[in-house]
Amino acid sequence: MKRFFNDGKDRNQVGLFLLFLGLLVLGVLVEYYWFDLWHNPGEPYRLVVYAFSTQEEVLTQGILPAFEKSWMAERGEAVEIEAVFGPSGTLSLQIASGSPADVAIFSTQRHIDWLKYSKCVNKDTDQVLIASSPMVIVTRTGNPDGLLEFPDLTRPGIRLLHGNPGSSGVGEWAMMAEYGSAYLETRNQSLAEAQVKDIWQNVRLVGASARTTLDIFELGAGDALVTYEQDAYLARQRGVPLEILLPQRTILARYYAVVVDKHIAPRERPVVEAFLAYLLSSEGQQILGQYYLRPAVYENELLPELILPFTEEQLENWPLAYTHLVEEYWKKQVEPAPELESLSSFLVIKEQNDSQ
Repeated sequence: MKRFFNDGKDRNQVGLFLLFLGLLVLGVLVEYYWFDLWHNPGEPYRLVVYAFSTQEEVLTQGILPAFEKSWMAERGEAVEIEAVFGPSGTLSLQIASGSPADVAIFSTQRHIDWLKYSKCVNKDTDQVLIASSPMVIVTRTGNPDGLLEFPDLTRPGIRLLHGNPGSSGVGEWAMMAEYGSAYLETRNQSLAEAQVKDIWQNVRLVGASARTTLDIFELGAGDALVTYEQDAYLARQRGVPLEILLPQRTILARYYAVVVDKHIAPRERPVVEAFLAYLLSSEGQQILGQYYLRPAVYENELLPELILPFTEEQLENWPLAYTHLVEEYWKKQVEPAPELESLSSFLVIKEQNDSQ
């Protein structure tokens, strides 16, 4: 019978292998349980939340301090939350590149898919629908151009601002609204694509995010823009003079939260999961509603009734249309086009026109 150990050399090699394996296991344990082993029980939990730009008020003024108070009351432990805001697509790319988010709140499910492709979020991790907001048309006070529906944005001479479809969720949702409102009316993809292209003939400036685009409008640029209902109402609450038009047929932008599994240590997971549960709790949903969102679990009486809302699932060939409109049309034809102006030149042109 052949002996397993032929000589002392074999024993040494097996011993070294077992030592290496033990160190490897120890390293994994230290990486995942270091916080548990050495953390001071009196030190607060820390949570990093990445969220798209228009959620800054509702999170920093409402949800985050309320959750910190709730966690303390329930567990007798402190939690400190750091929030980072920006364009939804940009934040997704930052997290995929290593930014230390524990929870991400995005304006579109596609940006969560990017995190799953990059293995920052596990494939079997479910995103949580927390609220929605229809796309609206924002105009100057009194609606001087008489705009009502998305086809009105094709009129010659209308100067439009638009969110960037390449970096922001608002840019994507606006194009969905512009496309879907025509497609669901006619069931003709060519006519729907033509409406989007005609609208973009009037776009004169593109903003990196929903909030940036609305800030540019506040500075005096443009006649109208398509944005989230929530952000339009928040701007009016801040005193920005504007008119909010809710088209009869418009898309519901749906907002999702997800755990960034790659960055969660075992001790942190309970507080992360509690935060997501809080977003869907009665208290959390009430706070979202106070900041002009349409919560996932009840109707918001602060907002007008929707007439013909639709979702992207109702656009039968939306993945194909998205590729054609955003990847082929916008990125290759519109984005590099010289007629898109800088903010400084746009405002100079407006001032010159106003003085005449």
